[in-house]
Amino acid sequence: MPPTQKPMRPGWNPIRRNRNIGTPAQGHGEDNRLTIPESRHDRSFFYGRLGTCVTFTQRVNGHCVRFFVEPTRTGWFHPCSVEDALRVLSHCPAKDLAALDFIVMRQPTRKQRILRPVWGRAVFQFELAPHAGSAIVLEAQHLAPTVWRNSLAPGDQRELDRLQADGHQIRKTRRTIEIQPTPACLRNTVLYRTLLHELGHHVDYRRFSADEWDSRPSLEKEDYAHRYATEIFTALQHAGAAPFGPQPDHAMRQAHGLNDPWFHAPCF
Repeated sequence: MPPTQKPMRPGWNPIRRNRNIGTPAQGHGEDNRLTIPESRHDRSFFYGRLGTCVTFTQRVNGHCVRFFVEPTRTGWFHPCSVEDALRVLSHCPAKDLAALDFIVMRQPTRKQRILRPVWGRAVFQFELAPHAGSAIVLEAQHLAPTVWRNSLAPGDQRELDRLQADGHQIRKTRRTIEIQPTPACLRNTVLYRTLLHELGHHVDYRRFSADEWDSRPSLEKEDYAHRYATEIFTALQHAGAAPFGPQPDHAMRQAHGLNDPWFHAPCF
């Protein structure tokens, strides 16, 4: 019998296609990945970089708070007005307000809204020359629906329940959860929960050293802020101080250059 011959390996075939061509394994898409632009010269966080804004100081419960208010783009609005924030903060303990220097109402960019959507932030070191201090940053919102994946972590499920309690319309499908806001429910979320929640973070932050704060689990920090917001809002309800309807102070707005459309939901 003739000896068994091993098949020869084929040589290089220029027609054969590399399986990694056009895939992330070969770097496809790296150049056009959606990211929030950063400045090489300005190393501050993107939410600390404001455009032209109105700034002024208001006294609330014996404490001075400086406001920074950015104009809103078409289709956007600030659900929590300056008057709303002042009225809620006036019922907060004076010692808690001592932890707060600024309230920033900013207009996010489209990329920021897609990549880092939030109602607000607690910023412990906010700098906008020549000002520096602690801040609550509240973001302008629009009425487009938000879509979540149907598989939620326990914390996300609790947040969904809170949004539903605020009045957001929740629509579930097999794969997604669609959250449809209204102007009223956005105001409930930002004014009665987010503003107080972020103030709770500032109160909590002052209880620890910087190292102790950094070592604490995020869940523990969030639980404290949620409890704080719930307790303050419950106290407001029992006192008959909340909820309340919008009560614009036209004289104050005119004095500081605030435009009414910045705080009204757009009509389509």
